[in-house]
Amino acid sequence: MTVKILVLNLGSTSTKVAYFEDLQEIHAETLRLATTEVSRPLINQGPARLKSIYAFLDKYGIDVVNLDAISARGGLLKPVDGGTYKVNERMLEDLKSSGSGEHASNLSAILAHEIASEYGIQATITDPIVVDELMDEVRVTGIKGLERISIFHALNQKAVARDYAARLNRRYEDVNLIVVHMGGGITVGAHQKGRVIDVNDGLYGDGPMSPTRSGALPNRALAKYIFDNGLTLEEVEKSISKEGGFISLRGTGDALKVEEEALSGDQHALEVYKALSVQIAKEVGSRAAVLKGDIDGILFTGGLAYSDFLIDLIRPYIEFLGGIHVYPGEKEMLALAQGAYRVASGEEVLKEYE
Repeated sequence: MTVKILVLNLGSTSTKVAYFEDLQEIHAETLRLATTEVSRPLINQGPARLKSIYAFLDKYGIDVVNLDAISARGGLLKPVDGGTYKVNERMLEDLKSSGSGEHASNLSAILAHEIASEYGIQATITDPIVVDELMDEVRVTGIKGLERISIFHALNQKAVARDYAARLNRRYEDVNLIVVHMGGGITVGAHQKGRVIDVNDGLYGDGPMSPTRSGALPNRALAKYIFDNGLTLEEVEKSISKEGGFISLRGTGDALKVEEEALSGDQHALEVYKALSVQIAKEVGSRAAVLKGDIDGILFTGGLAYSDFLIDLIRPYIEFLGGIHVYPGEKEMLALAQGAYRVASGEEVLKEYE
């Protein structure tokens, strides 16, 4: 029997919608949000976004009653293990209260549940960014009360890892991988037998710098910078997570532009790209140590993985660790469909958010 899945992935200015039959994408669109709606509080955007989703369904003659599942992008929730979760009342409460933070993705599961509950369909999320499977040792810092946390591109990282494991004719739970997601933020995860036991915080600038993130910074220099400039917490967060990296160093978050400048002879742009490559390589080396050198592959994904220039800069530093494989771009919609499909086919047990 064909499994029919509707996938919802909400961003700050758009609503990505796709219809899958099994794992075949049949229809997909990115529905742009009107400027008047973008400025409204997130929870108040629900009716307009819902209307656009129903318009998508009508356009392609998709009868909601025939759907088997609605798979939504997971938002900012409490830390959870990886997997596919039922959208339940506890999850809805946490998403609506924005207790763990507010982001457009929070609305994905809320709208999925609204549609699903009306027609008796199962609404789910898969591998939200708050997936936390860290080993205890990597949480500890040198200051009591401060711990490292896990916020990363869990959905795409785990999807790529599963795909690579399948190519080896093995299960994700049976391999050790290092996955590098390179986009506006960069996260490097150590995947040990299906769990990401170490990864940098991709939201607040930990790890390598990126087009918009500062990356890890010298402690005293950062403290002095904050003190000298009298920055508030919000201003510090903005500096390290939205205005760092290429934006700070080159005045733009457009990585392609910086790469073109580097290839055209701009020495500073080249220095920035070389620094980026070394920082990513060092992060890969750190994950290799956590995995004790037992590595079945090093995978690169995300938008910056399209750059042969960047991959070639990184390669000499890490190729001694194992095979390098590139999965450019993000396949989030497919990854969400795969989560719902694994549950529907009995391959994966649906989890309960608590």
